[in-house]
Amino acid sequence: MQFLRNAWYAAGWSSELAGAPVARTFLNEPIVMYRSEAGLPVALADMCAHRFAPLSLGRVSGDTIRCPYHGLVFDSHGTCVHNPHGKGQRPAAMKVREYPLVEQEGVVWIWMGDRERISAGPPSFSFLTAPGFRTVTGYLHVDANYELVTDNLMDLSHVEFLHPFIGPEGSAAGTEYHCEVDGDRIAALHRMPGQSNTGLFALLIGDDVKLVDGQADTHWQAPANLYIEAGARSLDQEVERHAVLPQAHLLTPETERSAHYFWGISRSVRTEDEQLDAMLLDGISKAFAFEDEPMIRAVQQRMGAHGLFDMRPALLPMDEGSVRARRVLARMIEDERRQSIETTAA
Repeated sequence: MQFLRNAWYAAGWSSELAGAPVARTFLNEPIVMYRSEAGLPVALADMCAHRFAPLSLGRVSGDTIRCPYHGLVFDSHGTCVHNPHGKGQRPAAMKVREYPLVEQEGVVWIWMGDRERISAGPPSFSFLTAPGFRTVTGYLHVDANYELVTDNLMDLSHVEFLHPFIGPEGSAAGTEYHCEVDGDRIAALHRMPGQSNTGLFALLIGDDVKLVDGQADTHWQAPANLYIEAGARSLDQEVERHAVLPQAHLLTPETERSAHYFWGISRSVRTEDEQLDAMLLDGISKAFAFEDEPMIRAVQQRMGAHGLFDMRPALLPMDEGSVRARRVLARMIEDERRQSIETTAA
């Protein structure tokens, strides 16, 4: 399987780069991340140029990281700046690859492709750190291909069946769905008029609200960065109550059958309530870890090494958004592959 390489992928939350080196694999490539002395995020190939030991097992000092095997020291650009052996020679080959990183709105983004192909910054999810919003964030390792997670987030009709805390019984039958296309961006829009209030929104607008108009809109852009806006508006109160949860769902392939899933959910109501933070973090983390991930993993196990379309799935109307997203991504990967061949030939 090929990945889109010339794109921004989420590599972690800013808060994760606060201490020891962080080791992660992206697109089958082992990466080590740490902060420089100035506090800037650094990403290098997690293999010493000498005997390929993981640099992530080494020690950070200032801007450098020292290999734990033979003590070679590399700076934040991957250049060997100290060889403790013999005459201390440092040949040109004594270098590891540096990867561009950008820190934005609490997210650390990595560029896995050609540096000269960077034409714009990462996508913005400004609500994650905007004044007036309270945000909880999390991370989940998924034992399945990242596009299966995209499928899951583009088609929210599964919520009734996997997430009773989020979707009330009968909500799938009453959901009004349509898909919108804006260039290479795909939106899957869900409206749930006159549905029972959910456990999630009862925390935000009150458990005395029994009937709401709900919405859950997923906006996708390649390779797998999704914005979801979920909301509920009361229908049975003299004074309307309304809450919206803007969300970032950022997926980065680890291998062909595993992925990193970074998520952040913000709110503009009850923003001083730390107890609500804990309840949301616990409930949403459990939903992803114990309801979504096991099902997606089981799907991957049934599919094995086959691609989705190779298995000729029976498609339903609400699959339109995920199918369109898959086709856009496949085209972009093929265009990138063709450009690489043409560049090599030239």
